[in-house]
Amino acid sequence: MIRTLFIATATLGLVGVSSAQNLTEYLKLRRDHGVRQAVGIATLQAFVGERVLEVSGTIKGSIRMDSGGTLMLETLEGTPVHVRAGHIPQWLLGQSVRARLLMRATRAHENAGLEATLLGAIDESTIANHEAKNRPAAAKPATRNTRPIPSRGGSQPRPMQGQVREVASDTVVRPTRDWQLPPSDAVPYYAQFIRNYNKRVSAAQATRIAEGVVGFSLHYGVDARLVMALLITESGFNPNAKSHAGAMGLGQLMPGTARELGVTNAYDTTENLYGTVKLLSQHIGTYTSRTGDDFEGLTLALAAYNAGPGAVRRHGGVPPYRETQNYVRKVIALYKQLCGN
Repeated sequence: MIRTLFIATATLGLVGVSSAQNLTEYLKLRRDHGVRQAVGIATLQAFVGERVLEVSGTIKGSIRMDSGGTLMLETLEGTPVHVRAGHIPQWLLGQSVRARLLMRATRAHENAGLEATLLGAIDESTIANHEAKNRPAAAKPATRNTRPIPSRGGSQPRPMQGQVREVASDTVVRPTRDWQLPPSDAVPYYAQFIRNYNKRVSAAQATRIAEGVVGFSLHYGVDARLVMALLITESGFNPNAKSHAGAMGLGQLMPGTARELGVTNAYDTTENLYGTVKLLSQHIGTYTSRTGDDFEGLTLALAAYNAGPGAVRRHGGVPPYRETQNYVRKVIALYKQLCGN
């Protein structure tokens, strides 16, 4: 159903990758990059610079685009990580797949988000069995000053820039989590997607846009992924976008439409998203009710959003305007991609 919200996300702008599934290939890839073990969340949170890291976790979903895709990894501590990939192996396309990922991780500065690109992947049980067979019979006793790094909370020493602190994967907590996230947990995913799509958007702007998309989608009962597809098509997540015809902001609201919706400043992120999602919801409700078909209702709703309900009424359906027909096709295609279809 179009009016059901399911929290999902994606990342664009992908690069090539070699995703090893064979144990021999994966171990060679590991050696080539000087990696000996998986790191924990403390490393991922404190890391600054660029380094190849191995992370163990569960693939909770994936988004495929024409140029590649994104794996949504949940680490053993329950922290979500987006991993870009030029190609996603078929065995990783399901949900709740336990895997070990070798990735190139980059964080520009302490307050920046983590960017990760897949280098290789292998089934967790395969690599875990190999490590168990090759583990030394007796581990060296810990020194007096060695203490476990807590996975959450507590005071942790901050590594110097460009360095990471190795954390053994068998010291972490293993909670479970349903990938249908509550809104507060979903916002960071949307914000990261927005910044990856439009790198001119600041972290604060991306968060405000994400909060508006998720919040108003829930309020008006519209799929948040549909709203994201519409925003990509309308403005590319540029809050200051203005068309030659005078359409304004993220959802490209025309001045008259903005006034009717109660939007006083269409360049304000929150106000614009309020009007955009409200208008989209009204159109979906109107045309779905008239046609009795979700897909046809969505098609006409998008046509009305682009060309106006008067044009849809005059032509008895999607107007024969090239711009409107291309618009409807593009939004629906993006929506399907964001849904993983």
